[in-house]
Amino acid sequence: EKPPEGPGNEVPTFVFGERITGRTNLETTILGSAELRRGKTSLRADRVEYFQPEEWVKTSGNVRISNAGNLFWGPALELKIDTFEGTFTEPSYRFLNGGSGQAAEIIFIDEKRFVANQATYTTCERGNEDSWMPAWQMYGERFTFDFDREVGVATGTTLRFKNVPILHWPGSVSFPLSDKRTSGVMPPTFAVDTVSGVALTVPYYFD
Repeated sequence: EKPPEGPGNEVPTFVFGERITGRTNLETTILGSAELRRGKTSLRADRVEYFQPEEWVKTSGNVRISNAGNLFWGPALELKIDTFEGTFTEPSYRFLNGGSGQAAEIIFIDEKRFVANQATYTTCERGNEDSWMPAWQMYGERFTFDFDREVGVATGTTLRFKNVPILHWPGSVSFPLSDKRTSGVMPPTFAVDTVSGVALTVPYYFD
């Protein structure tokens, strides 16, 4: 059942934790296995401070947030929970479409758009979390992810294969965030044989 929308029908916020303190309708502090849920957003951390008038959340320690199937985790997050604006420090991320990476900082613009600075991105399937290394990975000064348009844009990007730099784009390059057709760089392929030796193919698709 879809809850009614409009003034007075806001989606409720639920908080859980080992210890909860605060002042009604002002601020709430959750300590130990802290969790906050609002609609399709689920947030967990060691410590959560929730400021109700501003709908502002400040978290620290083993932070994990899930929104519409996209998962982010790292040491510290500050977020305006109603508009999904905020900053995540040194997060890793995994998208519903299978893409994943890490960043020095993520700036959330809204639920559908965010910017990752000094970041990586790959669509290789993840293996063992401790030792996993993707076959190919893009390293960029800045990634802009737009899940409304299903397009990502990387700036100052280096493509690495087996952690070896192969290609560098000083400007911007776009790539799809879904299986929807769009112009952009596609995942590279790598081959080795006794006739041709080592071959790396980096296709670019023009729609």
